[in-house]
Amino acid sequence: MPLLLALFFLIALLYSSVGFGGGSSYTAVLAWQGESPEVIRLVSLTCNLVVVLIGGWASLRAGQVRARLLGPLLASSIPGVWLGAHWEISERAFFLVLGLALAVAGGLLLGRFAEREEKARSPWLLLPLGLGLGFLAGLTGIGGGIYLVPVLHLLAVGRAREVAAVGTWFILVNSAVGLLALAPEADWSRPGWFPLVVAVGGLVGARLLQGVFAPHLIRRWTGCLILVVAGRLLFFQ
Repeated sequence: MPLLLALFFLIALLYSSVGFGGGSSYTAVLAWQGESPEVIRLVSLTCNLVVVLIGGWASLRAGQVRARLLGPLLASSIPGVWLGAHWEISERAFFLVLGLALAVAGGLLLGRFAEREEKARSPWLLLPLGLGLGFLAGLTGIGGGIYLVPVLHLLAVGRAREVAAVGTWFILVNSAVGLLALAPEADWSRPGWFPLVVAVGGLVGARLLQGVFAPHLIRRWTGCLILVVAGRLLFFQ
């Protein structure tokens, strides 16, 4: 348990320093430990919510949240999260979906996304994206920001800081909705010390380490970790 707490602290520290929650990495670590789907979703969404609350408040104060982007994404992702959290799925199917999701996430983290000239996009383009990522968040416990931000960069819908802020709030709301959906049957003793540990890591990362670590290095480190776990789930489960 001390090693697991240290890993969660480190994940929160690194991810919060670049404005994210680390949900995919919490999920990967718990899957590696052989936890059940119920525990993985509950713990990952809880830790995600705690860490992105810090980054979300900072981005709101800085005026970086663009309602034109965030509104359509949340409008479709909220029902998607609710549906995913209540979707009946076997444990074998869960780990297969999780392995595939982590494989894609790891590949995205190893990619490079340069800032491009901003283009006007129809809000209707964002609705199916929000629905799909919301469903994935509810089903697996991954907040969805790890997929959303690269896609928004590819669509060139805003500047890098604005896209990151939208990703943070997308994760925050999806995590909260997912936890509400799980609440009636959740064993709230399972998160244990993890929320407190990631809260400390998130505060330290957001306040003291912002800008210290190059974002592309963090993405590559965590991308490699996630791909290893994805391989274990897909080929050795």
